[in-house]
Amino acid sequence: MNWILTSLAGALLGASLAAQQPSETDKRVTELERRLEALSRQLEQQQTGSAPPVLGGDAGSYGLGAAASKVYSAPVGVSIGGYGEFLYQNFDGKLQNGGYAPQNNSIDTLRAVFYFGYHFNDWIVFNSEVEFEHSGYSDAHPEGEAIVEFAYLDFLIRKELNVRAGQLLLPIGFTNEIHEPPAVLSAARPFVEREGGIIPTTWHENGVGLHGELPGNLDYRLYVVDGLNAANFDAGGISDGRQDGNLANAERFALTGRLDWHPLLGSTLGFSFYRGNSVVEAPYQAPISATTIPTTLGEVHGEYRTQGWQFRALYVRTTLGQAGIESLGPSAEAYTVGTRQWGGYLEAGYDLLSRTGTRQALIPFLRWERLNLQQQVAAGVLADPANDQTVLTTGLSWKPLPQVAVKADCSQIRNGARTGRNQWDLALGYEF
Repeated sequence: MNWILTSLAGALLGASLAAQQPSETDKRVTELERRLEALSRQLEQQQTGSAPPVLGGDAGSYGLGAAASKVYSAPVGVSIGGYGEFLYQNFDGKLQNGGYAPQNNSIDTLRAVFYFGYHFNDWIVFNSEVEFEHSGYSDAHPEGEAIVEFAYLDFLIRKELNVRAGQLLLPIGFTNEIHEPPAVLSAARPFVEREGGIIPTTWHENGVGLHGELPGNLDYRLYVVDGLNAANFDAGGISDGRQDGNLANAERFALTGRLDWHPLLGSTLGFSFYRGNSVVEAPYQAPISATTIPTTLGEVHGEYRTQGWQFRALYVRTTLGQAGIESLGPSAEAYTVGTRQWGGYLEAGYDLLSRTGTRQALIPFLRWERLNLQQQVAAGVLADPANDQTVLTTGLSWKPLPQVAVKADCSQIRNGARTGRNQWDLALGYEF
C-alpha cells in the first residue's frame, strides 16, 4: 500500500506545482468549461424528468448531491447549504410467523445537516458536511450524534485530473455520496444501503485521492483511506468497523474507487470497490494484533431516467478473510460476522406529473431488495436466519418543489427466521 500513498502524494505535489501559476486565459477557459458542463447537466435533468434538483452544483463532476456540490459553482467566498429529514415509523405487531411481538412506534428528527464550503480561488475549494442525528447529542439525549461526515480540500487541476484530500465519502453505491432526502424515493434509505446493511451508509474515512471526467462520458474517483477496525465487526455486518476519521488507526490503509459510464442521456452504468486489510484493535487485542482481516467489497449499479420514469439496479458483495476471523476465537464478537455477505435491489418509479409542465413531482415507486449478512460464516458459527432478508417497499413521493419531499411507504420484511414484520414509514425531507 506504501506505493499507492507515495504515488498519490506525488500526484498532489505535482498537480499543486503545475497549478500554482495558471495563466489568465487558462483560468477563463477552465471556468467556461465548468459553467457549460453545469448547464449541460441541468438541461439533461429537465429532459429526463424527476431527477434530483440542481441547486447550482454539478453532482456528476464531483460525486456529490445538488446541495453538497453548491460550493463548486459559487463565487469566491463562503457557501452554505444543507438538508434535513423527519421520520415516523409504525411497526406491525404481527410477525411473519403469525406470532405477536409489539414494537414501539417512533418519530424522530432523524437528521439536520449543514454544508459549509469555501472557494479560496478558482482551483482550491473546501467542502464539509456537519450532521446532527436524532436531535443531536446532549447529556439529556446521549443517543443523539453530532459528527463531521466529510471535510476535504479539492485541488481542481483540470477536468480529467483533480486531487481531493481530507475526510471523504467512499464512492460506493447510489446513496453513500448522494444521500439528501429528495434523491431517495423511500422515506428511509434502502435496507441494502444503510447502517446495518451491506453498504454501511454513510461511510466516510480520512484519505487522499483523485477524481475527474474522462473522454467517452466516463467519470471516476479513486481514494486511499484508513481501513476498518475488524474488532468491531459483528453478526450485523461491517458497519461498526468504520473509524469515521476519529483518531483512526492508520496501521493499514484501503483502496476504494468508482467508475461510471453515461452511454445515453439520463443513464449510468458503473461499478465501485473497496479493498484493504482491516486491523484488529482493542478490546480483543491490546494495543493491536498482528492479525489483519482482508476485506473486499465489490458493487455494480445501473440507473436510467427518461420522461418521468426512473429505474435503479444494484448488486453488492462483501468477503472477509475467513482464516483471520477464525484466528480471533469464538469469544470475540467479530467471530460471528459473515465472511461472505451480499445484497441488491431493483427499483422503479414514475412521475405522474412529468408531462404537465409543473415543477411538482408525484412519484409512486416499487423497490425489491434481497440481502444476507451471513451467507457464509466462520467454523462453528450458526448463521442467524433473520439475517437472510427480503424486503418489498411500495410508496409515494411527492415533491411540491424539487428541494422538498413528502414520502410515505410500506415495507414488507421477510426473513429466514420468519420473524419479519411490516412497517409503515412517513417522512418529510428538504435540501437547500
